[in-house]
Amino acid sequence: MAFSIDKWMVAWNPKHSTPALDRLGKAKPDGAVEVGIWPDKTGWSDDYDSTVGCCDTKRSGFSLEGKVAQMFIDFHTLVVGDGIDPKAAHREFLKIDEYRRRISPDIDGADIGSEED
Repeated sequence: MAFSIDKWMVAWNPKHSTPALDRLGKAKPDGAVEVGIWPDKTGWSDDYDSTVGCCDTKRSGFSLEGKVAQMFIDFHTLVVGDGIDPKAAHREFLKIDEYRRRISPDIDGADIGSEED
């Protein structure tokens, strides 16, 4: 499934913490990451401690370039700040159209030739 720049959210459990939302014994382990649809009407993100993406409503007013920049800042936050495995984060972020279009064309999963201006 692919998500447009305005319809995604990433949820994760930082590598350095114990999942706080393990109310029913089903929380994802530390280091888990998933990109899914926003708004989350099914509760797919409930088993994660942290979320970011289009759920941050101030982003709706950003330009396309601002949204793309913020998406890469989010990726950086997960990997550098919270210890998420870079390849796991990359596999999940590949679900976002603008991520695939904006990564280096020699990286697995890049969507070359489909960048929209």
